[in-house]
Formats: sequence, C-alpha cells, structure tokens
Amino acid sequence: MFNSGRYSSIYDRKNSKKNVVSSRLVKREKSKIQKQTFLFVFFGIVFLLLFIFLIVPGLIRIFFSIIDKDSPFEEKDTVPPQVPVLSTIPFEATYSANLNLRGFAEPKSKVVFLLNSEKNAEIDVAEDGQFEYEINLNDGENELSIFGVDEMGNESLKTRSYLITRDSEAPSLEIEEPKDGAKIELKKNRTLTIKGKTEAEAKVLINGRLVLADKEGNFSSNYYLNEGKNELKFEVTDKAKNKTERSIEVEFQL
Repeated sequence: MFNSGRYSSIYDRKNSKKNVVSSRLVKREKSKIQKQTFLFVFFGIVFLLLFIFLIVPGLIRIFFSIIDKDSPFEEKDTVPPQVPVLSTIPFEATYSANLNLRGFAEPKSKVVFLLNSEKNAEIDVAEDGQFEYEINLNDGENELSIFGVDEMGNESLKTRSYLITRDSEAPSLEIEEPKDGAKIELKKNRTLTIKGKTEAEAKVLINGRLVLADKEGNFSSNYYLNEGKNELKFEVTDKAKNKTERSIEVEFQL
C-alpha cells in the first residue's frame, strides 16, 4: 500500500537541505560583494587623493613652466641692492689729500661715491662683495656718502653722510707762561704753572706728558723744576694729525 506521508517527509528534508545550502551561498556572495565594494571605495579614495595632491600640482607646474618658456616677456628685477657698508670709517679730519675707503656691497654691483652732493666716482664690486677706492679730498670740509647700483639699474638707499675736514696747516701754539729764558727763584716757586693756547681740543705733549686743550684751545699743566736749566718741549697735534713743535728754556735757582 502506498505511503504518501513518508514520501512527503523525505521530500521536505531534501528541500530543507537545498535551502540551507542556498542560504550559505547567498551569504558568501553577499560578503564577497561587500568586500569588493569596500576595496573599490578605498582604492578610489586613495587614487582621488593622489590625483588632487600629487598629479594636479605637477600638471599645474608643467603648464606654467611651458607658459613661462613661451612667454616673450621677462619679469623685471625691481628690488634695490643692499646699502653698501664701509669697513673703514672715515676720519673727521685729516691732513692727507687722499682717503682710502674699503667696504662691502652686493656682489657684481656698482658703488657710487658722492662728494659734496656730486658724483665723484663709480666703481665695480668684486664677486666676493668687497670694494676699495681712494678718494681725493678738497681743502676744508668734505661731505661724503655712497650708494649701490645693481645690474638692473636699481639704486640702494644712501649711507649716512660723513663730514671730513681736510686740514694741512700746522696748529698754532702760544705759550703764555712761562716765558722763554725766564729765571725762577725760591723753593716755593719750584712747581711751575704752564699755560698756553692752541687749536680747540688739540693734544699737547709737554716733555712727554699729555695735556688736552679745551674747546677754546686753552691748556694748562704743572711742572716740577730741577735746579739749573730746564728745557720744556711742546708738541701739539690737531685732529687732522698736523703737528707743531717748540721748545723753551727756564732756569731755576733755590
């Protein structure tokens, strides 16, 4: 006799097994698709970042380099050179007609010398930035300044102005006390007072002892006399290094 319930049960078990297998395959495919999607999105983002930060800037640089090469116009240098620096500061006064000047400036530029607001000379600066020039001074006051000029013709600011006095005359010297050939007696007068007048702020050497003249040129000092004849040697040097020498004789008796 045919048992329909038994066959039905067997059929259901077979279908159930097929459904389980099918469900597992679906899950595997779904997981595989999710992984592929994640990898696709990840690598897409990485490529996009590389494109934005590496490829695009490189293309821009290449583009502008081509434009710059093909452009018939060149950018003009309008930046002024550095202000020249004198390493030898000029004297305030000198007896010499020539003054040697050295300093530093922008390499391969030029240095222009102005004397009393007029152009005196224009010299080339060496590759190491050094320059040297001997300028001829006028008698009396000389106002000196310099500035730099680069290869494009840009000019720097001027340096400060230096006031230099050329004085070739020897300083005056007037010995007020004592008089040449004076005779001094008594022990109380043994310490001699010396007074005189010369150029303002000149240096006075009296037998090697330094005395400075004031702004009016006055100077004074004391000197201890030896018994008998005393020679007093005066040597005056002004700001321009000019010198005047003179000697007097004083006799002292106890």
